[in-house]
Amino acid sequence: MKPLAISHRGVHNKYYENTLNAFKEAAKGAFYGIEADVHLTKDNYWIVHHDADFSSNGEKYVIAELTKDEIIKLPLDNDLDDKEAYIPLVEDYLKICLESGKRPVIEIKPKNPPMKQLKKLTKYIDQLMGLGNVTFIAFYPWPLLKLRFKYGRRVHLQLLIEPYPSLIKLAKFFRMDIDISEKLLDQKTVDKFHKKKLKINVWTVDDIKTLRKLEAMGVDYITTNVFDQNS
Repeated sequence: MKPLAISHRGVHNKYYENTLNAFKEAAKGAFYGIEADVHLTKDNYWIVHHDADFSSNGEKYVIAELTKDEIIKLPLDNDLDDKEAYIPLVEDYLKICLESGKRPVIEIKPKNPPMKQLKKLTKYIDQLMGLGNVTFIAFYPWPLLKLRFKYGRRVHLQLLIEPYPSLIKLAKFFRMDIDISEKLLDQKTVDKFHKKKLKINVWTVDDIKTLRKLEAMGVDYITTNVFDQNS
């Protein structure tokens, strides 16, 4: 079976990544899901951006030091000359996913966000589309563990890892899928997780040779800037 394709931060060859236009482009494509990165503002709103800071009109800003209303008014500096590039709210990204039938794949960027703010996010998601229709991913285990303890198997989790035995063991014990760099993946790891009925997402897959190799290995998902479900 072909792995399910996840659009990495939206389609951003002409629009800035992690913006509404990039997500709308991905919504038109043959993708299973759309990945986005989320941070918390100073006043505890979830917004979509990859880094903890950003540039606007040549000035550098830190997301955690600004309110939601301050952030959404600032145009993002970018090399694409995308004059509509603004940091979106997570709600607007989720609505695009819902309307297009794409699965949201949400990377929680803060290392250990308060449970109160995670619950605020999950409550909104549950009311909008159902908590089981979203995937949460993170490099740090703490937000994923909080979600697992609170919601049990209702939530689909993927731990972004390097293949250290301790992290793989943690992911298996808490029934998390893994999200792993294609450079670090081997057939043995694929087989171990599949034996436990857990799945593997591979990032970032942008060349056809790698895609075909991963298909042969039997990975379940790819996160990509290039390919879609028809590739």
